[in-house]
Amino acid sequence: MPNNVTAHLEDGRVKTVFVKTVADVTAPTVAELTADPLDLSYWLTSDGWKLDHSQDMIDDDREGAAAVGQIPGQEKYENGTLQVIDNVNIKDGAGKASNDAVEQLTAGTQGYIVRRRGLPTDDPFDAGQTVSVFKVTIGIKTPVAHAANQRQMSTISFSADPGSQDETAVIAPKA
Repeated sequence: MPNNVTAHLEDGRVKTVFVKTVADVTAPTVAELTADPLDLSYWLTSDGWKLDHSQDMIDDDREGAAAVGQIPGQEKYENGTLQVIDNVNIKDGAGKASNDAVEQLTAGTQGYIVRRRGLPTDDPFDAGQTVSVFKVTIGIKTPVAHAANQRQMSTISFSADPGSQDETAVIAPKA
């Protein structure tokens, strides 16, 4: 076993955006990812991304076999939630506060959540980078119960299309 495997903290090295259009979920373009994205990276809490990606196993019972084996079945994406800062009713010194995440991610909204790991959050998307692309439909927003010394938060549910790409998409080269 190699003893020189490097490890890196993920803090500050995840970029998450919501975009309205991606033509090919296996190869999004830089233009699609940078044309008016909602950058969720600073709205999400450090543990605010949740999406279960699993695969059913199907029993493979054969008449001539004494034991039952299994074969891989359908992939599933379930239990999608985003825990985000929610500045509802909060105003700054100028009488306004940004609340882009909950104002734009409303129930029924459809689009794509794209996530990239391993590079600094603020680095732009570039051709050749590996990303996850989830075709999503946004569900309801639920305020998170208040706790002392905590940010005002909400949880936004979402569903992901089974054709989504979990770190299997590569940003297309520039045309």
